[in-house]
Amino acid sequence: MNFETCEADVNLILSKHFTEGRGGHQVDKIVVHYNAGNLTCEGCFSVWQNREASAHYQVESNGRVGQLVWDRDTAWHCGVFSQNQRSIGIEHANLSDGTITETCLDTGAHLVAALCKMYGLGRPEWLVNVYPHKHFSPTSCPGQIYGSQKDAYIQRAQHWYDVMTGAIQPEPEEPATPLPDALKGFQDLDPNAWYVSAIEECVLQGYMSGYDSAHFGPTDHITRGQAVCAISNAARADLTEILEPFKDVAPSPYYYTAVCWAVQEGIVSEQENFRPDDAATRAEMCVMLCNWQHGESVGQPTGYPDWPEVPEWAQEAVAWAVEQGVISGSGGKLNPNQPCTRAEAAAMLANLL
Repeated sequence: MNFETCEADVNLILSKHFTEGRGGHQVDKIVVHYNAGNLTCEGCFSVWQNREASAHYQVESNGRVGQLVWDRDTAWHCGVFSQNQRSIGIEHANLSDGTITETCLDTGAHLVAALCKMYGLGRPEWLVNVYPHKHFSPTSCPGQIYGSQKDAYIQRAQHWYDVMTGAIQPEPEEPATPLPDALKGFQDLDPNAWYVSAIEECVLQGYMSGYDSAHFGPTDHITRGQAVCAISNAARADLTEILEPFKDVAPSPYYYTAVCWAVQEGIVSEQENFRPDDAATRAEMCVMLCNWQHGESVGQPTGYPDWPEVPEWAQEAVAWAVEQGVISGSGGKLNPNQPCTRAEAAAMLANLL
């Protein structure tokens, strides 16, 4: 993304579902949105070509930016046409809990700053020249961008505006750190551990996130709720329309839409209780991934002394996971009934994708 000229990484201009021109109006605000899913620029293009909605820009979890409606035209994003004519809409890919990745936050905020500078809107400020979608329409959009990440987002936009206008000098680059940039905030990751590259991939692509900016919990057991969230993020699922299949999963938890999507897709089976807070075993993780990929195995793997411990209902999925290189075992064993750690889950996703 060229922030000086506001040129996106990719242009995927819609052929419909926007209005040419702005009816004589000038841009006076930026409106911030989230996808209700971990979508790519191409994913947004596909959705908006078939749905009467659009926005000018999409920011992916990995920081890639796409332009889908030219700034000179009116995107259909606020729910109020007169506001559409005077605003630029920025969509953000989000995780299942409504948050956005650090990379997405930084890029989105930088884009807000760049647009505020380009259109003479002044220093970014909530409800002055930057607005959440929910200000104009009864919606949860933009999720945690105007919730738990509200202050961080606008402060980052203000920082970039100050840098771009020369009010402050850019901060000098930090000394090289053993951890990749995407992980440098996590204090509980060992830079020499086997899991670093897998977790980096999952965080960068928005498949998984930490508990907060400082803690990822690599050795913590991944819960069944966290597992389906990670898979829905990896699938870049559209979670805007869902069912309510489980008595113990209410609409409020972070995993609600992901669990409902997983049932619809056959990733988990529909039953009375899902047990979202229970640890997912390694076998259960294999089953979820296999169901998602519609995987089939060609036979039983050899060389694993604990193969008889694999539950019958999970044998084909575990065999498929071995064949596809999703898992290779630990110490020569599959450990199918052991809780799957968050680091192991990240490795499974990274190996698969």
